[in-house]
Amino acid sequence: MRILVADDEPLIIDLLTEYLGAAGHEVASAYDAKSLIAMVESDPPELVFFDINMPGIKDSLSPNIVIPPALKNIPIVAVTGTDSEKLYKMGLPAGIQVLAKPIDFAEVDAIIAKIAGAA
Repeated sequence: MRILVADDEPLIIDLLTEYLGAAGHEVASAYDAKSLIAMVESDPPELVFFDINMPGIKDSLSPNIVIPPALKNIPIVAVTGTDSEKLYKMGLPAGIQVLAKPIDFAEVDAIIAKIAGAA
């Protein structure tokens, strides 16, 4: 599966990229929302894992989450240290999966299996 990992924390990108690559996935990374959007628009992946609190997705001045329109037709997983109930109150669309930090790789596998099964 072609997967894009986007986070402003290099350690999270390294962990997910190494794990997903070892599992046989083709993985690309973005370190900010602008790069995430550009990569999705130029070569859409089959799945995106991204930090919901990354600048450009959720600004510190606003509690609202803004999902870029470029991600509209791609399965996305919000990677976050924020409680999922709070995220949905902040405007996270109901169809978006939430992956809590610290990352549980068994949960990553379950999410990918679910999305692959739905495709």
